Order: sequence, then C-alpha cells, then structure tokens
Amino acid sequence: MTPAAYERLQIRIPLTVAAAAAWVAVVALSDQRRLVAFCNSDVWPALSLDQLAFAMTFYSPARLAGEWMLMVAAMMTPMLAGAVGHVRARSLPRRRMRSIALFMIGYCAIWVACGVPIVLAVLALQLMQSSSIVTIALAGSLVLVWQFSPGKQICLNHCHDQPPLAAYGIRADLAALGYGVTQGIWCCGACWALMLVPLATQGVHLPAMVVTSAFLIAERLDKPRRPAWEVRWPSTAARLLWFRLGLATLGERRSEGNPIGADGTRDDAIRAGDRANFAGGTAAPAIFSSRR
Repeated sequence: MTPAAYERLQIRIPLTVAAAAAWVAVVALSDQRRLVAFCNSDVWPALSLDQLAFAMTFYSPARLAGEWMLMVAAMMTPMLAGAVGHVRARSLPRRRMRSIALFMIGYCAIWVACGVPIVLAVLALQLMQSSSIVTIALAGSLVLVWQFSPGKQICLNHCHDQPPLAAYGIRADLAALGYGVTQGIWCCGACWALMLVPLATQGVHLPAMVVTSAFLIAERLDKPRRPAWEVRWPSTAARLLWFRLGLATLGERRSEGNPIGADGTRDDAIRAGDRANFAGGTAAPAIFSSRR
C-alpha cells in the first residue's frame, strides 16, 4: 500500500464507521417509532397547528436538533472525505485531530441552523395540503427547480474549494473552524432541496433517505463547471458504473474460454488489437489496443 493510499484510509475508514453508526441509529429509532415527527409517517396525515404545538411539549428543541443531526450524519458524512483530507494534509501532525474537530464543529453548526428552515418548509407544505401526494408533488417541483438552477451549480462548485489553511496558533484554529462553516454553507446550499424528499415522503422515509444519499454522493463526484440552467445529473458516477459493468462483462467473456482460436493467443490478440477479430469479424475496440 502506498503512503497516499494509507492516508486516504485514515480518512475514509473513520467517516465510513461514523456514517454506518448513524444509519444503524436511524433505523433503530425509526423501528421503535422514536424518531421525530418529520420521520414518523403516522404523525403527518392529521397534523395541524394545535397538534404541532402539543407535539413540541414532548419533543424538546435539543432532541429535535439531535435527531436531525443524526439524519445529516448518516447522509452527509461520506461526502466529507475531500474536505477532511484537506484539513488533515494542511495541519501539523500534533494539531490534526484538533483541526478536524474544529472543522466538524463549524460544519455541524451550519447544518443545525439549516435544519430549522428545511423542517419548517416541510411542515408548511403539509399544513397547506392534506393529501400526501400533493405534498410530494410540491416538494418534487421545488427540488427540480433548484436542481436545474445555476445556484445549485454554484454551491456544488464551492463544495470542492480547498483554501490555504494556517498551520500555527489561533489562526490555525480559526482557519479550520471557518473552513467547516463555509463548507457547511455550500453543502446546505447544494443539498437542502433534495433533503426535502425523505422528509416529505410518508411510509418510505428510510428508502428515500438511501436513494437521496446515494444521489448526493454520486453528484459530488462531478467536476466544477459553469453555472447555467441545465438538466443536472451525476454523469461521472454514471460513466464509472458503465465502465465497471464493461469490465465485468469482459471478465465473464474471458472466463468462458477462447472464442478467437485454439492457438492460445486470445489475451495477446485482444491487447494487440490488430492481430485478432471478435466473433463476426469485428475489430477489437481501441481501449484494448496495443500498449503505448
């Protein structure tokens, strides 16, 4: 294992463990019907202002914030590998844990603040419409408008920011904290609309969380580009998936035997590209051409 690969593991393993623990907690709380009202589909159909005020007597703001952050931790933690890696790489070894902790404090503080308008938006949609289908349609329309807007692309571009960070003293602490705050702001800007999807869906909250989280992670793989009104989808993840499927199909074909001939030169012919044809006389694709 190369030193760079080892450094990446030092970041990805803790983040993966934290995300997995958050998912387990979300599933456990959901099964026990202890998750907050926006995760409990039994509460939504008859929700009213009086019932909302009554529910707040049982759910303290601290508990609401804690369970909201549990949802955020499950969905957002896997996307922090690049930012946490930047903090780790720009910090002295004796300050790394401190800098990463300050970064996470700033990032989580923004998501706590961002959760208030997001949950209130879902509550407003639900109070205005008694039908869950209408609520989902309204939330979906809002998601699509923001998903295709230049503002969404601006936020996604800034999610890749890696500014210089001070290495010594209080300036290093403030730099790590400030980087966490700015990353939280841009991440909230990129993700707030899609976060409405699992909150607005009734009965399928957990599957909606899984799908939304996977889409957000795939979307973050795309490189920054010019903001514009356009259909925006995770093209990089789609290409990687297509490439992996192609490699798997090629491996299956190779394991089936030697379709080219009985001289045992199948692999060499595929690599050369100019000495062999696939079944039907079609030339080997350029991706398998001779090495340069």
